[in-house]
Amino acid sequence: MSVIEYIILSIALAIPTMVVMRACALKNRIRLTKGMAFSFLIALEHALLLVLGIFLGNMLRFDLPEFDNLIYLGFMVAVALRMFFPAFRKKSNKHTYYDISRLSTTLLLGVATGTNTLFVGLGLGFRVLLERDLWRSAIPMLVVMFLLCYLSIMMGRQKKTMNERKWQLIAVLFLLIFAIKGTFFGD
Repeated sequence: MSVIEYIILSIALAIPTMVVMRACALKNRIRLTKGMAFSFLIALEHALLLVLGIFLGNMLRFDLPEFDNLIYLGFMVAVALRMFFPAFRKKSNKHTYYDISRLSTTLLLGVATGTNTLFVGLGLGFRVLLERDLWRSAIPMLVVMFLLCYLSIMMGRQKKTMNERKWQLIAVLFLLIFAIKGTFFGD
């Protein structure tokens, strides 16, 4: 898989985290330098979860392309559905807020928002080898996640509005296109 595909995948996985981080920054105002450090921490967690998922997927793969591609598609569709249904929840002004000014909360928030990344990594592990795609997958995830998390903290601090439903649907679309391309059109 190419670096461009990993960048698109990283954008799709970073958008739900961006929505959560913006909501937290709306409630708990933090300094931008602290926000930058916490954004990097969350991005690092996501990159490590992606690599861990690919590693576990490599251990579980069958080395039969027909089955491996279907398992990959199953993981990607499951994550897309997990991202799709919250987009159509009844719109309310109540968000779940976390105090992102505390390090422990930010660490746990990074793990909680990284479950989709772990599942996508598991699916990718059935298609790609970790030795070949380690840096091609981890670096775009780290950079894109850092930039979008930091952007969301800045948006939250400035109380900028965000059409969350539209952003989440774009993420689902990116993920589904990525899944179909990877399953049916190969490398």
